[in-house]
Amino acid sequence: MAQQDITANTCRNLSHFKEYMKELRRLDDNIMIRLNSTNTHSGAACAELFERLSQAYIRREKAIDYCLGVLDDQLATKQQALDQGTGNASTQAALYADDTKRRMIANEFTVEDIVRERSLRVFRDRCRLFTIPEDFEQFLTKRQ
Repeated sequence: MAQQDITANTCRNLSHFKEYMKELRRLDDNIMIRLNSTNTHSGAACAELFERLSQAYIRREKAIDYCLGVLDDQLATKQQALDQGTGNASTQAALYADDTKRRMIANEFTVEDIVRERSLRVFRDRCRLFTIPEDFEQFLTKRQ
């Protein structure tokens, strides 16, 4: 599933979204195994692994941002219906459910921060000769 682009339907189904994120975090989950099979004294090997990690981080952040946008649009549409008097109790319930989904997806940023911190700590410890580029350091701290 992770090789596919994320869709609005993935965002609307929280279990599919969580599964999508789990697939995208597979590299981070196996970072120790990956580092054990990498020549960490080789700048090229560490650079290749870092490139894979950084692409995964960017892809996950884009997925979370995209889903927040999808849910924001849904919330705005439902709120507008309620404001105009065209909504009903089921619209209100759907609004609440979508708001809950949105908060859960927004919480993925916190999970993402924890996963990144853990992976990068291990990566830095093992690939001491590799220097993380300054522009990527800025990417990592842009939400803080």
